[in-house]
Amino acid sequence: KTNNDIYGCDISKLLLEKCISRGINKEKLMECDATKLPYSDNYFDYCYSIGSLEHFTEEGIDKFLESSKRVTKYTGFHMIPVSKSNKDEGWLTFQQSYFNNSINWWEKKLNKHFKKILILESSWESEISKGVWLIISK
Repeated sequence: KTNNDIYGCDISKLLLEKCISRGINKEKLMECDATKLPYSDNYFDYCYSIGSLEHFTEEGIDKFLESSKRVTKYTGFHMIPVSKSNKDEGWLTFQQSYFNNSINWWEKKLNKHFKKILILESSWESEISKGVWLIISK
């Protein structure tokens, strides 16, 4: 697929400007809150986020999951950090603030919204977290 098939949204105008500088069509980008995506139901076949979901409040995580589910026809792919300790460490401020919780904590969140959940390890890791992909379908 070409860049014409890529849409993006972010609450940060700066990050959207970076997308434009990298060749993404600005007509396909939108400054918005991901907990209230302004697209119609099933607008996208797939959606993804990388390193975003864990920065929302707990309520925001639920709103984001519902919002992305509504606008996605098939499957969402979201890369997040989980705690290496496999404990629910909660909201941490370590270089930046985010939830650093166990895979089980995330599964409970996902089970409230999705019927099919697959969690795959990624190669990303930090001192206290490791990355996983949340693959979620209606």
